[in-house]
Amino acid sequence: MEDVYILILVFFLILINGFFAASEMALVSINPNKLQKLVDEGNKKAKKLQTLSKDSTRYLSTIQVAITLAGFLSSAIAGSNLAQNLVDATANIGINLSFNFAVVLITLVLSFITLVFGELVPKRIALNSPITVAMLSIGVLKIMMFITRPAVWLLTITTNGVVKLLGIKKDESLDKTSEDEIKQMIRSGHMQGLYKGQEKEMLENIFEFDDIHAETIMTPRTDIYAIDINEDKQDIIQMIIEAPYTRIPFFNKTIDNLVGIIHVKDVLIEAKKKNFSRVDYKKLLREPFYAPNNIKINVLFRRMQKENHQIAILLDSYGGIDGIITLEDILEEIVGNIYDEFDESDKSIKKIDEKVYIVDGLIQIQDFNRYFKVDINDDPETLSGLIIERIGYIPDKLTEEEFVIENLSIRIKTLKKNYIDKFVVKVND
Repeated sequence: MEDVYILILVFFLILINGFFAASEMALVSINPNKLQKLVDEGNKKAKKLQTLSKDSTRYLSTIQVAITLAGFLSSAIAGSNLAQNLVDATANIGINLSFNFAVVLITLVLSFITLVFGELVPKRIALNSPITVAMLSIGVLKIMMFITRPAVWLLTITTNGVVKLLGIKKDESLDKTSEDEIKQMIRSGHMQGLYKGQEKEMLENIFEFDDIHAETIMTPRTDIYAIDINEDKQDIIQMIIEAPYTRIPFFNKTIDNLVGIIHVKDVLIEAKKKNFSRVDYKKLLREPFYAPNNIKINVLFRRMQKENHQIAILLDSYGGIDGIITLEDILEEIVGNIYDEFDESDKSIKKIDEKVYIVDGLIQIQDFNRYFKVDINDDPETLSGLIIERIGYIPDKLTEEEFVIENLSIRIKTLKKNYIDKFVVKVND
């Protein structure tokens, strides 16, 4: 009968071991965002759990003390009380075991049972429902933290002393999640089907957002749609009608002498009052918003938001106009191209075969990179500029020479006076 009590006690100690092992796994596996949501909903246990989780050293030390004591006691009780009974039982069937061998055998069997029921199974349960398990165990943990406070204090100062003697210093960077780790989590989430390819691309684009300079995504000055304020009023009306934009830059004789931005809505309001032929466009001019061409787009975005600007005029280092950029251009770096009813789909790249494309020479390198999944340095900013830089001059006749960039073969198709007009791009296997 005594052996039965001992077995019940040992089994109880294994359950205690399992309880604290599950608690430990649950506490370190809790998703902080889910826990915060429960706290915001007014869950009292969740609030206690959040407070407890901030003191990881203390609760982990308490759990370790409890697990160690439970394991030690179960082994000691079983080994000292059951070994002789095992020796006697085996002697009755003609098998002679030494006392020491019986202790080892009982310890091995007990270790297996403890690993399964006191470690692996409880931890698996805790991994499946960490918050539920943690909430169930928080009351016992708080009591144990109070009881074991002296032991935990002694263990803590002893551990810190040994670590200090060994010259080991805490690396604060280990507690921080790096950008690369977050990107890896995004890729893993995509592979697990948590979100689609477009969502993955948008999340990754957010991390690139503060590394992009405005000049790499601007509309260059040669492509700016602008109107000379000195034009005839009827011509100005016609150009406004033909413009696919709601805000149009106006200049005086030269684009470098920009006089303002006119909103089409202001023209319509004024025309309703006076008729189109009597509109004074100079009175409708709005002050342009200027920014250096090398400004980061995240900084520019915040400034444009704060000051309510839709267009920024980018200046080069000499104060000349280098290009323009809109809020839409900036947002497209996160969400991809945005087309309205006046936009044509991107004709910079035209697919003519399974792996062959006709590409506009003035395509931005960043757009080229995104489409072909390559990583070309965006200095120069256009594909034409990149190839011209490679050959060292502006070609005046076609050549069959191919330029290999990563898995792409690029050949000149047509030329313009000062740049390469079109390329043939082939994707190699």
